[in-house]
Parts: sequence; structure tokens; C-alpha cells
Amino acid sequence: MKIARHPWTGKPVTISQYRAEFGPPFVGTVKANRPPATCPGCRQNLLIRGEIVAQDHSTFSHFPATPGQPKPFCPIKASASHKYTVLCPVDEDPARTKALRESFFKNWRIHWLQFRNHVGFVDINDFINALKVADKEHVWRYRALQEHEVIIVLMLISDFKPVAGKGKKPLRANWVRFWFESRAQTFSEFWNLSNDQKVIIRVEYEVPEGRRALKPDYACAFEEIDVSTNYLLDRQEGDDAVHAFVESVVLKAFRL
Repeated sequence: MKIARHPWTGKPVTISQYRAEFGPPFVGTVKANRPPATCPGCRQNLLIRGEIVAQDHSTFSHFPATPGQPKPFCPIKASASHKYTVLCPVDEDPARTKALRESFFKNWRIHWLQFRNHVGFVDINDFINALKVADKEHVWRYRALQEHEVIIVLMLISDFKPVAGKGKKPLRANWVRFWFESRAQTFSEFWNLSNDQKVIIRVEYEVPEGRRALKPDYACAFEEIDVSTNYLLDRQEGDDAVHAFVESVVLKAFRL
């Protein structure tokens, strides 16, 4: 990883920033007693690989697993293989399912704008496609799912690859993925967490040209996402204003 959590603040820190604050790994021949940076996804302590020989290619890395001990799960470490899947709940409340979906689509404009705000540059068709997956997989049946959390599902089941622009500047330069912190590996586990433990991170990956899979070393930026109800509760006039084209495409896609 090119980014980690600061040892004390938990905010993003690069290797150069970490070294500027805590110094090099050795003072003479004596190993420096530096506080370890931690992983954005699992909060395990990290080492800096390649720091002594080739600093330009240094990366924050997880320590090797202890022999005989289970490997702690980390979503970023498993970037290429871990996917969040929707498992159809067996204890559906049909009335609640119907009410949740209807309420979401009543407020779809404000949900779309919040979705776009979290992702960065995103096309309305990304939103529509994710919603169609949600319909197909019966996301609305989750008893613990709240309306403001629906876009969490949409973001976590989606892949946001780089998007080229018309000129030299890309519309979305890096690959974007959303992850639960490691305490939750599934949607069901996430819904069972207390609100203060519901942490979602947005991670950007600077993927080399020609590569098609994510690797931890490509992670170059992260931020925690506010998953509270604030965007639904603290609404101002005009908060749900969308472009006429966006309006027509969504209304047509879902026959609203």
C-alpha cells in the first residue's frame, strides 16, 4: 500500500509523510523505535517494505502470518479475490420489503446524489445497474437494512474502474472500491454491528496500465465514509435537484 493510517490520528499518511514525522528505520546501526502505521482496512500494524534499499518503490505491507495461527482477514489484502455477495434472507417481512423499496424510490434523487458524492465521478447507469442487481438479489428483504444504508449495498457490490476523459485528464483516474472494515466480511455481519462500529472505507487504487486485477500495493488513497442518516434527515431545498437527462433515464429504467 502507498497509504496507511497514521499511528496516532488514524488519518491517511504516505510513506514520505511517515518518515518525515518519525524518521528513518535506523539511527546509525540502531533500529529506531517508531510507532507502526496501521492498515486502513483491518487496523493491523504494518511494516514498510523496501524502505532501506529502494525508497521510491517502498510500500506499507502486512507482517507475515504467524505459523500455526489463522491469518487475520483484511479486505485490502484480499482486494483481488474478496467480493460482497447478497444472500437472500429467509426471514422476509413482505410488508417491510415493499415499504423500504417504495420509500427508497420516492427519495431516489437524494440517494443518487449521495451515491455520486461518495464515488466521485460516476455515471447514472452505474447507479441504475447496481439498483437492478439489488432488485434481482432481493436486497430489500434484509430485515436490518435501513433506507439510508441501501446505497452502501450499491457501492459495495460495484466496481468503479478508471474512466478516460476526452482530453488528457481522466474523469476518474484511479480504480475505486468500497470495503467494510475487517470486523464485517458480509452484509449480515455489517447489519448486526452497532452504529459506531459500522465503518466503510473508500479506497483508490493506482493500477498500472495493462493490469486488470487489484493488488494491495496499488492502494494509494482512502477515506472513511459517513453512513449515517444525516443526508436524509438534514435536507435543504434543492438537495434533490437532478439533471433532466438523469431524471428521464431513471424513470424509464424503473417505470416510475
